Amino acid sequence: MFDFFETSYRRAKDAREVKSYFAKYGEQAIDILAERASDRDLSRRDRRHWRRLARKARRRRSQLVTQLNTG
Repeated sequence: MFDFFETSYRRAKDAREVKSYFAKYGEQAIDILAERASDRDLSRRDRRHWRRLARKARRRRSQLVTQLNTG
Protein backbone atom coordinates (compact mmCIF):
# COMPACT_ATOMS: atom_id res chain seq x y z
CA MET A 1 0.00 0.00 0.00
CA PHE A 2 2.72 2.48 0.96
CA ASP A 3 5.42 0.99 -1.25
CA PHE A 4 5.29 4.16 -3.31
CA PHE A 5 6.84 6.09 -0.43
CA GLU A 6 9.71 3.65 0.12
CA THR A 7 13.18 4.43 -1.07
CA SER A 8 14.59 2.25 -3.82
CA TYR A 9 17.37 1.22 -1.44
CA ARG A 10 14.88 -0.13 1.12
CA ARG A 11 12.84 -1.92 -1.56
CA ALA A 12 15.97 -3.61 -2.91
CA LYS A 13 17.24 -4.51 0.56
CA ASP A 14 13.87 -5.95 1.60
CA ALA A 15 13.61 -7.90 -1.66
CA ARG A 16 17.04 -9.44 -1.02
CA GLU A 17 16.07 -10.32 2.56
CA VAL A 18 12.76 -11.89 1.53
CA LYS A 19 14.49 -13.84 -1.24
CA SER A 20 17.08 -15.17 1.20
CA TYR A 21 14.37 -16.24 3.66
CA PHE A 22 12.51 -18.12 0.91
CA ALA A 23 15.80 -19.75 -0.14
CA LYS A 24 16.57 -20.76 3.44
CA TYR A 25 13.12 -21.76 4.75
CA GLY A 26 10.96 -22.28 1.66
CA GLU A 27 7.22 -21.90 2.24
CA GLN A 28 7.78 -21.66 6.00
CA ALA A 29 9.49 -18.30 5.50
CA ILE A 30 6.20 -16.42 5.83
CA ASP A 31 5.36 -18.17 9.11
CA ILE A 32 8.83 -17.48 10.49
CA LEU A 33 8.68 -13.81 9.54
CA ALA A 34 5.20 -13.46 11.04
CA GLU A 35 6.37 -15.17 14.22
CA ARG A 36 9.23 -12.69 14.57
CA ALA A 37 6.84 -9.82 13.91
CA SER A 38 4.74 -10.88 16.90
CA ASP A 39 7.66 -11.58 19.26
CA ARG A 40 7.13 -9.30 22.27
CA ASP A 41 10.78 -9.72 23.32
CA LEU A 42 11.81 -7.60 20.33
CA SER A 43 11.54 -3.84 20.24
CA ARG A 44 8.62 -2.21 18.50
CA ARG A 45 10.95 -1.03 15.74
CA ASP A 46 12.23 -4.56 15.12
CA ARG A 47 8.70 -6.00 15.10
CA ARG A 48 7.71 -3.39 12.52
CA HIS A 49 10.67 -4.45 10.37
CA TRP A 50 9.67 -8.13 10.53
CA ARG A 51 6.01 -7.26 9.88
CA ARG A 52 7.03 -5.35 6.75
CA LEU A 53 9.11 -8.30 5.53
CA ALA A 54 6.27 -10.74 6.25
CA ARG A 55 3.87 -8.57 4.25
CA LYS A 56 6.28 -8.44 1.33
CA ALA A 57 6.85 -12.20 1.52
CA ARG A 58 3.09 -12.85 1.36
CA ARG A 59 2.83 -10.50 -1.61
CA ARG A 60 5.74 -12.23 -3.36
CA ARG A 61 4.19 -15.66 -2.81
CA SER A 62 0.85 -14.52 -4.22
CA GLN A 63 2.61 -13.04 -7.26
CA LEU A 64 4.46 -16.32 -7.86
CA VAL A 65 1.22 -18.30 -7.61
CA THR A 66 -0.47 -15.93 -10.04
CA GLN A 67 2.41 -16.32 -12.50
CA LEU A 68 2.20 -20.10 -12.26
CA ASN A 69 -1.54 -20.07 -12.85
CA THR A 70 -1.36 -17.77 -15.87
CA GLY A 71 1.84 -19.18 -17.36
